[in-house]
Amino acid sequence: MIRYRFRTLQQSLFMYYSAVFIVFALIVAGLLYVFLANDIRSRSEEQQKQLGASLVSNLDQEVVKMNNFSMNIVYSNLVKEHFSHYLSPAEGSEQGIAADPAFYKDTTTLIDVILAIISSSNTAKQANIYDVNGKMLGAGAFNGQMNVDLTQRPWYNETWNRNGWRVITMLDGGSLPMPTGEGESDSRYVSLTRVYKNGNYVSQGVVEILQDAQTMFNYLHEIQAGNEELHIDVIDERGSLLYPFSRSSSEDVEATMMISSEDLAMIRTGQYPPGEMQEVVHTDSNSPQMMTYMTSAETGWTVIVTQSKQSLFVSLNRMATLFIGATLGMLLLILVLSYLISKRVTLPLHRLQRIIQKIGVQDLATGQDSGHLFKLDHPSSIREMDELNDTFVRLNQQLMQSFQDMLALKSQETDTRLFALQSQMNPHFLYNNITNISIMAEEGMNDQIVAFCGHITAMLRYISAPNPEGVTLSEEMNYCERYLECMKIRFEEDLHYTFHIPEAMHHIRIPMLLIQPLLENTIKYGLGDSPPWKLYVGGELNEAEETWRIIVEDNGPGMEPEVLTSIQAYIASSEEWERIPDLAINGMGLRNIWIRLKLWYGSKAQMHIENRLNGGVRITVGGSIRKERG
Repeated sequence: MIRYRFRTLQQSLFMYYSAVFIVFALIVAGLLYVFLANDIRSRSEEQQKQLGASLVSNLDQEVVKMNNFSMNIVYSNLVKEHFSHYLSPAEGSEQGIAADPAFYKDTTTLIDVILAIISSSNTAKQANIYDVNGKMLGAGAFNGQMNVDLTQRPWYNETWNRNGWRVITMLDGGSLPMPTGEGESDSRYVSLTRVYKNGNYVSQGVVEILQDAQTMFNYLHEIQAGNEELHIDVIDERGSLLYPFSRSSSEDVEATMMISSEDLAMIRTGQYPPGEMQEVVHTDSNSPQMMTYMTSAETGWTVIVTQSKQSLFVSLNRMATLFIGATLGMLLLILVLSYLISKRVTLPLHRLQRIIQKIGVQDLATGQDSGHLFKLDHPSSIREMDELNDTFVRLNQQLMQSFQDMLALKSQETDTRLFALQSQMNPHFLYNNITNISIMAEEGMNDQIVAFCGHITAMLRYISAPNPEGVTLSEEMNYCERYLECMKIRFEEDLHYTFHIPEAMHHIRIPMLLIQPLLENTIKYGLGDSPPWKLYVGGELNEAEETWRIIVEDNGPGMEPEVLTSIQAYIASSEEWERIPDLAINGMGLRNIWIRLKLWYGSKAQMHIENRLNGGVRITVGGSIRKERG
């Protein structure tokens, strides 16, 4: 995972302050928006629910008035008395208004009674009374009597099956008996019928109350006309479409409604709870619509109110726009405040930084007064900044001491190169090899002398060259091999050595003369037993951890336990060093090698020394692929 690192503290503070404030502001704004949005949605849902309830209540009132009208007719003693005389005589007899004055009187009396009820309450457009043989007496738009085929009336079977309970049906003008419908097939009527019984509860006929659909649904029409985005549908308990009533009764209900057949099925099965607003899709435009329906307990009619989601939540949309603008303004204000706060906090640091930048090497070398070097001209009002300034003042002396230590360390590195030259080319080493050259010259070993001199020359050139940045491992191993070749001329077949260094390690840079002193130490102290003497030099590379190791092994008697314990304790104690000790002058021992590793690789330096189980010593040194020191 890549982490972005800010270039300055002010940038970091600005981003962190901005992030915290922005997240907090967005959370508060989001919660407030959700609360208000839910409130608006709840109020819109309640508004649509109340509208549906109001529509249902209005339709119930109209139906109740028609029902009361029919009940007045059914239970009116006056109507019962005259209707009993109006009933058709036995089959084969003749009766008419002209033939029987009493029949005429009963007929006119019934019409007057019915007209009186209609005119007093304006509850219906027409009232018809049918006897069992189809003789109809009408009052209202049509006043008079006529014979009809009662079995052909749309409500006939259901009305007789209900046996006195009301039946409500939507009829068009063309389906009414002439001249009741006046031939207007495009006019719609709501018909309420029930069986008429005498005092002995014997069915005598049917009472039909007709109301003009325009009058019945006038309130719904006015509500819908005032809002173009609002649509109202009314279906009865049989699934027939009652409103809008201008459509043909034979037209498919699902094809004429605003909602889909799936949504209509959800309403019929109750999967959409009544009174709860649901989001549906317009059947023609596929635009989102909000729908609520209410079912009347009085009539069983279902009133479906559908409104465009955009128009219903127009206040929510305005609020969302307002919220977006307010949020953007608040975010801009947060950014400005974050910038001012971060600049105010980091201003003392900038002043302190400018003071430190003015301090050069000459100031540290001459050791000027620390208070003068780090003193702020204008102290900060922030306590932490003042404490930081005081801390820098107190650390100034330590900084100058560290600078002096660095100079001393550079001098010691130069001395180390001289010590290495002295250690490798000591008089004993030169004496032995000059003697070997003399002996080989007497025996005429010219080729060996040439090779020997070549090794000595290359070794002198290697250790004499300045290498402040170290050498490659391949160069160091080449020097080690030349050294061992010189030793092999001395010990001949008693000395055997093996190199196993992976090629991937050849380019790694290490301190010069890091491996060869280990070999010299092994030949000097590890070849005490009888020959043959064997040396092994191997390398290991850990690319995952970016570290390397060199292992040097011999088959000698091993290291004395006291000496081994002392060196291991010295290496372990380096974890607590506050300062790297000076290199010893007397040669390039194991301690000096460890100090050079610590100087070069820091905490990545490795050195392990142990006696092998089958004899000999194993020394492991290592470090990181990239040196840690400056």
